[in-house]
Amino acid sequence: MLNYQLPEPRFEKLFRMEVLLDEAWPLGNIGTGYSEIVAVKGGSFSGTINGSIVDFGGDWGLLHSGCINVLDAKYLLKTDDGELISTACKGYLMMDMETMKKGSNGEFISPSDYYFRVNVQFTTGADKYKWLNSVVAFAVTMITPEGNVCLDVYQLK
Repeated sequence: MLNYQLPEPRFEKLFRMEVLLDEAWPLGNIGTGYSEIVAVKGGSFSGTINGSIVDFGGDWGLLHSGCINVLDAKYLLKTDDGELISTACKGYLMMDMETMKKGSNGEFISPSDYYFRVNVQFTTGADKYKWLNSVVAFAVTMITPEGNVCLDVYQLK
């Protein structure tokens, strides 16, 4: 057994992001699961960095086995000082069938009733924010009562 002392992971909150979702575009069963794309119609973020989410991008979802949704989302952030940051999120939304039915009926689902986590990757050419290009980040995520997505984004230190 290797006898090395590795550092304990720490994390720090970068910002909260609320993504406003628009229409869902169902692709249907593509053989590996049910696929749909949900368009982004804007939003905002605030914390270490503040700004808005551009009306561009979307959430590409692939539903497996009825309750595991593999997510691939792309958002474009515009900071309060006018800089653009591309954001790519990949992860999972998992809930049981009963919880999924509640959500389909428009009922609010408590975030404690499902697992919704993504890793977050940033890309920007803005000198002030280039430090984000090398950040390992993740988000704890929820579906809001309005049907949008709220993400608390953290940097792994």
